[in-house]
Amino acid sequence: ERTEIAMDEVLSTIDSHLTELGLNYEFGRMTKVPVTYPYWVGDYTSSQGTTEDGQENISVILTGFSRGSFFELEKQKSIIINHYRHSVSVLTEKGSAMVIFYDNSFNIPLEDDDLKKCQVTLSVKLWKGN
Repeated sequence: ERTEIAMDEVLSTIDSHLTELGLNYEFGRMTKVPVTYPYWVGDYTSSQGTTEDGQENISVILTGFSRGSFFELEKQKSIIINHYRHSVSVLTEKGSAMVIFYDNSFNIPLEDDDLKKCQVTLSVKLWKGN
């Protein structure tokens, strides 16, 4: 149960950051109708276990979609990269601590020439509160 609560803190923190950066973002899948491009969808993977000091490692995968030119998507990707390039430290109200930083990014070729897709991976080091 504690991991789910801590993961919720990570996801809501990233949601807040991306909203503050002015990005169109949802976790899981975009549900807004009609869809406004460009938009970002989040997902995550977490590694098994924790270190001796209780640290968990999580990768948050942000996938961006745009129609037409890659330019707008590239501008938004740069906003995310620049925000997390030197890491962002967060202490939550529930006492969890996390450090979020940029890991990598790449463009994903698609069959549909009009639809553009890219991925940005953020690494999260998490220490759970009480």
